[in-house]
Amino acid sequence: MHDLIIRNGCIVDGTGAKGFLGDIAIDGDRISSVDTAINEKGLKEIDASGKIVIPGFIDPHVHEEWICMIDGTYELFLRQGVTTVVNGNCGHSIAPGPVDNVIDYYWGNGLMSTKQRDEYKKRFPQWNDYAGYKKAVEDKGTNINFATLLGHGTIRWSVMEGACDRPPTPEEAEKIEGIIRRNMEQGAWGISFGLDYVPSRYADMDELVTVAKLVEEYDGIAAAHLRHSIGIKEATDEFIEVGRRSGVKLQVSHLKPTCPEAFDSVAKAAESGLKILADTIPRSTGHCTGKARLIQFIMALSDELFAGGPEGVKKALLTKEGREIVKKDAYIFAGDKSDKFIILSEDPHLEGRSVKDIAREKGIDADECMLDLIGDDNNYVFWLGGPSREDFPETGHMDSIVSNPYVCVGTDEILGDVEDPFDWYELQRRGGFPIFMQMYLSKGVAVEEIVRRNTSMVARHFGIEQRGELKKGSFADIAVIDLENYRFPSPKEIDYRKPLTMADGVDTVIVNGKITLEKGQLKSAYSGKVLNRDTK
Repeated sequence: MHDLIIRNGCIVDGTGAKGFLGDIAIDGDRISSVDTAINEKGLKEIDASGKIVIPGFIDPHVHEEWICMIDGTYELFLRQGVTTVVNGNCGHSIAPGPVDNVIDYYWGNGLMSTKQRDEYKKRFPQWNDYAGYKKAVEDKGTNINFATLLGHGTIRWSVMEGACDRPPTPEEAEKIEGIIRRNMEQGAWGISFGLDYVPSRYADMDELVTVAKLVEEYDGIAAAHLRHSIGIKEATDEFIEVGRRSGVKLQVSHLKPTCPEAFDSVAKAAESGLKILADTIPRSTGHCTGKARLIQFIMALSDELFAGGPEGVKKALLTKEGREIVKKDAYIFAGDKSDKFIILSEDPHLEGRSVKDIAREKGIDADECMLDLIGDDNNYVFWLGGPSREDFPETGHMDSIVSNPYVCVGTDEILGDVEDPFDWYELQRRGGFPIFMQMYLSKGVAVEEIVRRNTSMVARHFGIEQRGELKKGSFADIAVIDLENYRFPSPKEIDYRKPLTMADGVDTVIVNGKITLEKGQLKSAYSGKVLNRDTK
């Protein structure tokens, strides 16, 4: 008698091998048998007729490291069939502690609202390093598995006591090394860089290579939000050079499909022997952002305004000189404002209209109109980029990207506020895996290959042992998917007033042998684990 048997599904095992009709038996947290037919009974049995049975997807690029302290269900991932995520991306880290230090960093980069910062300092458990974080998460409980990176930005900012545009001193470099070594020895998975963000963007090639070499000693991985300011292809090549000089495994984060040449660089590097993958966001709308959070983002993106905090930004909006700084530093001021919308407002007359349209009505410059709206006393939710972002467009990927065997999904799901979902959200990343699946199926890619790229390929690259394949002895992380109905609404279909929209088509999800989603119903099994890099 087995604990659980999944019967009659089309088993797509994650290796790329052709799927076959069969059964899977589970005992404890492991797969005990995969066969065309299992004659023994199960204490519980799941009928997967007409569905595919796959290893749970692994998302190598998310920002979910502390959401479990508020809500550990992770329903939006389960409803995509995701059972493991890689946290700690873009230079943002859960270490070094104390927790107040980490929270202050996230707030300073616009990744927590002021309300969140103040609340979380009271509510979060305490930790000082990776081992303490692991215990804190396990005490709270999570429905999915975490592999967690260290963030170069948080560590650098903590040691150098701010966002310093200079190399670390020898003493600071020694402290940075000590923090990285301590946490890698405790099981952290590597390092992430946020090369567009303060302070990681101040790191030159020598600093990046020095840090990467430390991680390589532990067989860890280096991921990077690239230095897009120098160009996408150029930024990709810069990071590849970090890999060549250090020998570290590389994960190129959310590579933009508008630059197929960058994907070609990744493939050429991989074929030359470099251990490298690229993840990409299959489709993205602009960010939906409340005014208070938008002011934080302006602060985080500006060298001159960073130290002054949100109040400094508000003061800058009152002067001509300050407005020029905001226009120079903030990404929202690109373009003619036809893709910047107000979607929620205390003034119904403004709702659903672009800033360009509002400016035309007022007879003023569109940039000045945007600044006026940010600086006035009313509350708005802005849609920055509208229904389809130019860099992750609805039109899909070019054939050269689709055929690139080193490309996987990275949803880049944003942190937001689970208790105030209108504060900051995005409307397509919550469906990254079904979007990728349907996009690549339509291009003629076999379902077995799509599953391979998002399961075993990622697991092997990161060194996530005994996950990503359906075979005897592997951990039982499994998704049962109704492929015909596995989808997420398009930008034209989705309701921008529903920030918690989730994917359809996932029937059942099992994490470490426990059912976390059953026939579409969420379960709070909290069977997820914080994985250690050296865990076998």
